[in-house]
Amino acid sequence: MKYLTNFILKTLSILSLIAQVLFSIASIGVIIATIMMFIVSGDSKSELYTYVIEPQNLTRLSLLGGCLNALIILICLIITMRSLRNIVNNIYQQHSFVESNLKNIKVMLATVSIFTIANIISLFLFAGNSEKPISNIFANTWSQIGIYGIFIAILYTIYLVFKYGVELQEDSNSVI
Repeated sequence: MKYLTNFILKTLSILSLIAQVLFSIASIGVIIATIMMFIVSGDSKSELYTYVIEPQNLTRLSLLGGCLNALIILICLIITMRSLRNIVNNIYQQHSFVESNLKNIKVMLATVSIFTIANIISLFLFAGNSEKPISNIFANTWSQIGIYGIFIAILYTIYLVFKYGVELQEDSNSVI
């Protein structure tokens, strides 16, 4: 059983690191796309208008808002994956109820909350402008937003459990 647990924890650590790298690459792509949106000219500019802006009834300002919102979402995902990796590594080293895990869960709770708010903003930003989602990656619906809310509630419950566990651990350490 211990070997399986250690294998799963190491796999989670590696997967969260891979996710961090992929989200970082995506962030760089969003930054480059945002910059390119303002410096394109000639045929590229007409293609941008023909295939992106006009069919979706978007403006450059709304695209800029969407890019900034996507960047916020990706940064939240990067920070969340880093915190998850820190927690998994602590648990692998058999340091479950320690202050650093509590801090990492707080960070995850904050970033997932910001992620949810950014997704709600994305929903409003593009819902009025488009009949179909701009991207299938973050094609938000109200049910998805509800699921994010449930996930925040679960994460908060885990935070409370870890907070109580840290208090018990500190009491146990003071007795010994």
